[in-house]
Order: sequence, then structure tokens, then C-alpha cells
Amino acid sequence: MPAGLRHRERPPEWAIPCPVPTCRAKAGTTCKTPTGRRLTAGSHGSRLDAWLVHQHTRPAA
Repeated sequence: MPAGLRHRERPPEWAIPCPVPTCRAKAGTTCKTPTGRRLTAGSHGSRLDAWLVHQHTRPAA
């Protein structure tokens, strides 16, 4: 089986922990609902927003 079919690429916002207090997903893991179920979208909108701000404020290499 080709490597690309075995594992889906993780969204880039998973590089940071989720800022939603009821989620508490660690970096590299999917967001969860308050009952512990995985989100079908994969991430909360605020996690994506936080990642975008992190990318924008990061010093240029």
C-alpha cells in the first residue's frame, strides 16, 4: 500500500495544543467534545485561529 494511503497528513494547526478549555487536546492530537468524542472536523475553529496567529507572529527565519 502506498505510504500516502496509510496515514493521512495531520492538519498544520495540530502543531499547537487546543486553547478550548473543555477540549485540552495536546499538540499532535485531534480535538474532542466535552464528552470526550473526537470532532468530525478534527479541530476547533479557535485552534486554527490560534495557529494562524502563531504563524503570523513567529519571527522570520
